[in-house]
Amino acid sequence: MENNAPGRLKLKVTGILYIISAAISILGGLVALAGGAFAVAADDSMSGYGAAIGIVAGIVGVVVIVSAVYSLVMGILGVKNSNKPEKCGVNFVLGIIMIVFCAIALILGVTGDGDNTSSIVGQVISLVLAIIYTIGAKQNKDAVR
Repeated sequence: MENNAPGRLKLKVTGILYIISAAISILGGLVALAGGAFAVAADDSMSGYGAAIGIVAGIVGVVVIVSAVYSLVMGILGVKNSNKPEKCGVNFVLGIIMIVFCAIALILGVTGDGDNTSSIVGQVISLVLAIIYTIGAKQNKDAVR
């Protein structure tokens, strides 16, 4: 079955991109957590602004890390299953879930206030990457039949 994987290249390349992106995001999330802890610890005033900022930074850090772990799992499974069409059903489901999340983020980004063109471009790239990943998984999944 390993030679009959038409979506192999799509899954492998997008999987590697997801792994790289997840590693960078995990580092960013850890920095946000550390910054949040520092802000909470450094807030010795009675106003509590430092603590509030620290808590928000900590929450953002946790959300970024959880999201990055999902991307990391997608990437690892994409690379691992790229030559195994019979196992690409999981990749297809993960890709569909990622498409939904990327589409929601893009809609929220477009409807938001302010000039966030670079953010929208990043969200479009994320959506395209998720679509390519899912197409590769679907091609492999269908090759089994």
